[in-house]
Formats: sequence, structure tokens, C-alpha cells
Amino acid sequence: MKYIIFSIFDLPKSKCAMQSIQKLKPNLALVIVLVVLLLGNCISYFFDYSVYPKITKLITVTILLTFFYCQLNKMANVFLVTFLVFFIGDAFSVFEFGEVALKLSKAAYICAYALLIFVLFGKLKKLKFDGLVSVYLILVLLLNSYFLYALYGVAKENFVDDFNLFLYVCHGITLIAITFFAFAVYLSRETAQSITFLLMVFSLVFADVLNYICQLYVYYWIFELFESILHITGLFLLYKYVYDHHTMINSEERIKFSEYFIPTTEALRQIRVNF
Repeated sequence: MKYIIFSIFDLPKSKCAMQSIQKLKPNLALVIVLVVLLLGNCISYFFDYSVYPKITKLITVTILLTFFYCQLNKMANVFLVTFLVFFIGDAFSVFEFGEVALKLSKAAYICAYALLIFVLFGKLKKLKFDGLVSVYLILVLLLNSYFLYALYGVAKENFVDDFNLFLYVCHGITLIAITFFAFAVYLSRETAQSITFLLMVFSLVFADVLNYICQLYVYYWIFELFESILHITGLFLLYKYVYDHHTMINSEERIKFSEYFIPTTEALRQIRVNF
């Protein structure tokens, strides 16, 4: 009996299976989890089952931190605090305890964006801009400022008290600042890390814009669905940025935006295909 058991474990097929399991990269497993969460959100919103999106929004940060600490033993304090602040904001937005919970949620998101801006400050010191990049940055800043001012003029009558209006203004300023700085870092460096950060910022900013549309203008379940998808995607991109930052996977070499989504190697480039 013992011989049979040990012979089973010594089979080449068993070894191949174990090796294939070990080759399953944590990032691939995380992508699978992301797809499952997003598909579950789509189905739950379509069938008007509002409990599942709240659960996914609440556990997303917990899943990300679990994956991270299963791979690495240490995270920089600024990133850990950012994840925790995002978790607090998600928790207050899920558990609706009235206006106080919504204000605390909005304040937590503002603090999280401020921490990400603080991360960008360290990179801005080394940046040098030419004339064309400076023009692009000025245009981005002006367009974002005008968009915020237009929204403020339309939405200021919908706020009940001055503190909500103050949070809205602070939130808008942080969104403009983080978008401006992320775009500046990307135009100056064009590395994989800067692209990840820029995509993360776009996801979180558009998620917040859709959230304001649902709260202040018109509610539509598709807007709320996309808001949930973009928010979760932004958190996953933040995880990727932090993980790559600690493992030094991405170098400072410039890459094209298309190469970020379709990775290639020099060996693949040299393969000739004859038709």
C-alpha cells in the first residue's frame, strides 16, 4: 500500500502538475479575481441585486493586501496608509449611517488622494519639461479647472450645508492635482510605472465623476455599474504600482503606450514570419 501511494506521487504527470501550479503567477491569480469581481458586479446590477457590489467594494482592499503580503513581507508606510484610508472610505460608503458616514467617506478619499500626490512629489523633483510638454500640461490644467468650475456652478445649489460644499471643492482640487501630476510624470518619463499610475488615476477620477453624477444629477444603474468597475480597477492598478515599486520589475526605460498592454521581447521581434 505504501508503495502504491509513493509511486503515485512519483509519477511524472504529478510532478508536471505540481510544477504548473507553482508557475501560476500571483499577478495572474489576481487578474482572475478581478475578472470574477467585475463579472459579479455586472450580473448583480443587471438583476438589481445591490448586496454583492457592496460586498465587493468592501473586500477589495482586503484581498489586495492579502495578495501583497503573501508575496512580500513589507510595504512602504505611505502605501499601506493609502490602502487603509481607501478601506475606511469604502466602509463608510457601504455602511450608510446617514450624512455623517458620507462625509467621512468623502474625507477619507480626499486623504487617500493627498497621499498619492505626496508620492508623486518625490518624482516631480527629477523631472525636466520641454516646451511642448509644458503646453500640454497647461492645457490639461486649464481644462480640468474649467470642468470643475462648471460642475461647481451647476451643483452648488444641490448641497444642503456648507461643509458638503467644502468637501466637494476639496475633492475636486485633489482630483485636478493628482491628474495633473500623474500626467506630468508620464509625459516626462513614459515608463511602465508612470503608465500604471496614470491609468489608476484615470480610473479613480472617472469613478468619482460618475458617483457625483448619480448623487447630484440623475441616477442610472449603468453609471453606478461603471463607477464600481472603475473604482475596483483603480485599486487593482494601485496594487500593481506598489508591487512593481517594491520588486523593481519596471526599469526606467521609456516604453510606448501600446507596449504596456502587449509586452514583447527582443527575441520575439527577431522572429520572421513568411506568408
